[in-house]
Amino acid sequence: MLPGYDVFGKSGFDLDPKVVESGIQRCAREHGIALCVGYAESIREAEKQPGKTHWNTALLVDHQGAVVMRYRKHHCWGNEGNLGLQESSDSLKVASLKLRDGAQICVSILICYDVEYPEMVRILALQKAELILVPTALPYTEPNVSLKIIPATAMQNRLFVAYCNLPCLPRVCGEYFAGHSCVAGPDGNHWAGPMGWSDEGLLHCKVGWTKQLAYLTQETPYLCDRKPEFYASQGLCQPAVDKKLSSYEEFYGCGL
Repeated sequence: MLPGYDVFGKSGFDLDPKVVESGIQRCAREHGIALCVGYAESIREAEKQPGKTHWNTALLVDHQGAVVMRYRKHHCWGNEGNLGLQESSDSLKVASLKLRDGAQICVSILICYDVEYPEMVRILALQKAELILVPTALPYTEPNVSLKIIPATAMQNRLFVAYCNLPCLPRVCGEYFAGHSCVAGPDGNHWAGPMGWSDEGLLHCKVGWTKQLAYLTQETPYLCDRKPEFYASQGLCQPAVDKKLSSYEEFYGCGL
């Protein structure tokens, strides 16, 4: 997160978004890695709402520095609205990310509070997302987001969630954050992490479908067994697939 979520509303807000994004692209290109990085994106005058100045934005670029996705946060938490942040109404999207070894994965982005809303993740799951990247600034009061919500969300939607938080350290906004960065999988387990409250380091793991995951998704196919017409009749309308799907192979169009 640039310039660092602990200084959001204090400094680093006046940079040209093009300059910030070109720096992220250059870094990805030089090191040959895909990057998902959040930053405070200045809003053009014509798009501003009263009292708002910035989007809470995350950019995803591939290992060659090409922009894959730009996402703006939809749900303001706590005091964020008073920091001049404007909530987004952009449509949720999924994109194919090509990795350096030639592999491809369908990815999307949510920011912090967004992932705590089941509707947000379900919409992406119905677009066949396999991995959701979540840069976050989880406060010390809510470690159960990492410990319980993220694994349950991954399981209910049969996808991976990579959740990256700031550590609880005095130099990071006076020990305000919860740490507990993690990666959760479609089986509801942590595949990496959760890290400790104040741990600093590179958390990594390999994600992808296994025979065990394929078995679980076939045994309990949450997305295939949805009843969107019933949900709509109760005033809880979400996107429906074109027809009733009998298996995850049919949902994804290929074997798991």
